[in-house]
Amino acid sequence: MSVQFRPLHEDDIHHACRLLKSNLPEHVYNQTIFACAGYPAYLQAACKCGGHSATLLIGAYIGEVLIGFAEWRRMEQMLVLNNLNVDATYRKDGIGGMLMAYGEKLAKRDDIKKLVLDVFSWNEQAHAWYLRLGFAEEGRTYWYVRDLDRSSATSADVIAAGADIDYEEVAYIIDDYPMAEAHHLKYGFSSFRIRTKQKTSVVGRLGEQYFRIQLQSGEWDVGYPLTDVLFDLDRGRKLLLLSSDAFLRERDPALSLSTESIRMIKVLD
Repeated sequence: MSVQFRPLHEDDIHHACRLLKSNLPEHVYNQTIFACAGYPAYLQAACKCGGHSATLLIGAYIGEVLIGFAEWRRMEQMLVLNNLNVDATYRKDGIGGMLMAYGEKLAKRDDIKKLVLDVFSWNEQAHAWYLRLGFAEEGRTYWYVRDLDRSSATSADVIAAGADIDYEEVAYIIDDYPMAEAHHLKYGFSSFRIRTKQKTSVVGRLGEQYFRIQLQSGEWDVGYPLTDVLFDLDRGRKLLLLSSDAFLRERDPALSLSTESIRMIKVLD
């Protein structure tokens, strides 16, 4: 069997996305950008720069038939594996290992010393495989879901960012919302920022279902005005919180644990 590894052909992106979907439980798949209708178009746009793109899609081919692919994101100090999927027919043929080796080759070419990935804790086979490949566990992220409701705090009017602002009178400011709307219309996911006197929060939107927020341990407060802001923007969405805090539900019983992911890192010689 002769397998070639080369940049994913644009016509194969939809097939690659179908492979991705087939390897995730439906409720987890729906909590990722992969489930958004415009994700294939996003990948196509991300790869317009070819080998100069921050997103590298590498396909494993037998002739012209795609049998697996890896999606790598080039950061300044690391190469992040966002996806690796192999057709079920070929999973025992070492294709995944060859895709990983190809990624290491790309990292060394760009003088990158660190490979990073996330694997779901329920995927014990993949977790064990990454350990055998030399990855080490760095930390865990817990995915919580809750309904949106209004806290006891009173929301203030939103004032356009960039104007002269009196923070004593304004409860919150929303940045980047027009660009987020355009991005969401095109790709089905987006992000914007909400600023208060206390902090700035980056809020993602996934399709029409979720607001997604990455938390640091200990920072979530159910009475925090952020929930009021999101309730005003779209009360039909649920809130998806990603946190390193395994005990977040003790402070907010409305949260339910959806899944758990493990951050893994490999330092290259």
